[in-house]
Amino acid sequence: MNKKYLLKNATIYDGTGSNPFNGNVLIEKGKIIEVGEIENVDAEIIDIKGKALAPGFIDMHSHDDIAMFVYPDMDFKLMQGVTTNVNGNCGSGTIPYSSADIVKWYPQMEGIPEWDTYGEYLELVNQSNTSIHSAFLVGHGPIRKATVGNEQRMPTAKEFDLMKSWIKEGMEEGAVGLSTGLIYEPGRYSNTEELIELSKTISPYDGVYFSHMRNEAGHLIESVNETIKIGEEAGCSVEISHHKVSGEENWGKSVQSLEAIEDAQNRGLNVHSDQYPYNAGSTSLFAIVQNNAFTTGDGGMGSATGDKVLISSSSKDPSIEGKTLGDLCDEYDLPEQEAAQKLLSNDPDIFIVIEGMVEDDIARILAHPTTMIGSDGVPLPGKPHPRLYGCFPRVLGKYSREDGVISMQEAIHKMTGLSATKSNLNDRGFIKKGLNADIVIFDEGTIIDKATYDNPRVYPEGIIHVFIDGEFAVKNGEQTDLRAGKVAKRS
Repeated sequence: MNKKYLLKNATIYDGTGSNPFNGNVLIEKGKIIEVGEIENVDAEIIDIKGKALAPGFIDMHSHDDIAMFVYPDMDFKLMQGVTTNVNGNCGSGTIPYSSADIVKWYPQMEGIPEWDTYGEYLELVNQSNTSIHSAFLVGHGPIRKATVGNEQRMPTAKEFDLMKSWIKEGMEEGAVGLSTGLIYEPGRYSNTEELIELSKTISPYDGVYFSHMRNEAGHLIESVNETIKIGEEAGCSVEISHHKVSGEENWGKSVQSLEAIEDAQNRGLNVHSDQYPYNAGSTSLFAIVQNNAFTTGDGGMGSATGDKVLISSSSKDPSIEGKTLGDLCDEYDLPEQEAAQKLLSNDPDIFIVIEGMVEDDIARILAHPTTMIGSDGVPLPGKPHPRLYGCFPRVLGKYSREDGVISMQEAIHKMTGLSATKSNLNDRGFIKKGLNADIVIFDEGTIIDKATYDNPRVYPEGIIHVFIDGEFAVKNGEQTDLRAGKVAKRS
């Protein structure tokens, strides 16, 4: 361990968005020692002529807070070049800890050590023998559930104090910021004033307010403006989670949503978004039913039809995985709403993949300079969304090399330097002397996602080597036994 490597003759994308350059990178003891013309050093030489070298990718939108304990090799992220996850998005989180909720999703977690504080949780992460690094957000959802519950009201003064104490505790432990999921329970029951008040807690720490907004469909623009207002009045920067436009009736609204972001930036607000490069999302079946997707379509997720909803995971009835809701409507001889309710009565935790976006919006958002990359992958059994395995290579292969939506250096900037800077993870994200030696080496000519909706558990092509803390985590396209992942803290 702690070998000295000279990565030689690379096409270097340094994470800044600048044009690539040819050069060498010297790494030792987990750090980048030198970049440029480096000769006559006592090091193991790895000649990567003709291949691209970039900082390890940062997944700005992950849900692996617990999964890292269940799947410590994290192959679905590592094999696509991800070296750091930002966990706790959409208002989810690990404090206050609920073993019942966690075991519901991950039965393998039965009997794991429990934790009461962020510090205890982070220590377990550091002991988890996982393969990639993990930053985290303080999730609004479990905090609200433990105080206010699923009630649509403002917290009392006492409840506010308790909620703020948990948020402060997380920020003191190095959290990147606060996340909300305003389309989901219990976040949907909170109002703007509550979120402004809570977000004021992260402002002294230069924390970021991450939000899965209240509406990504007919009221997208109002939701973008609400998110911006929370950041402005709380005095913190803003991250709009998986910026998208759902429902055919709303396609094209990305023009206005991006204009709202630009206007806020022109007023001095630090506001960005993240995106996954697919025309289908993934969530719980309960969520789209609760959001009236099969009736009025006005609940925040847009309208949906049964043929556009794929059952991806059902622990109670795996036989329905891979079927569409339309298939089951025919089987049950029921309309969509009633068929969905029948399914939920048997298994309330069904996960689905739902097609609802259009390519023009995806490309427009991706090309915008404020957009970063987040997989939003959820590693559940069954047929997970292919973004879990292919998000980052898809950006590089399809949207950069094939479609020319953005340049390769812009794409890499969005998944490295921009993400690190936004998250205040100042020890990574660039190929620069003194920073962490988290590095991905890939073939620009072949990198592409291979995971599909029918066959989602397929690694991408074109990832050659991945270094974590200066050691091989992936070597010649094969994962090693390195398990160097640790907590990445805001600095």
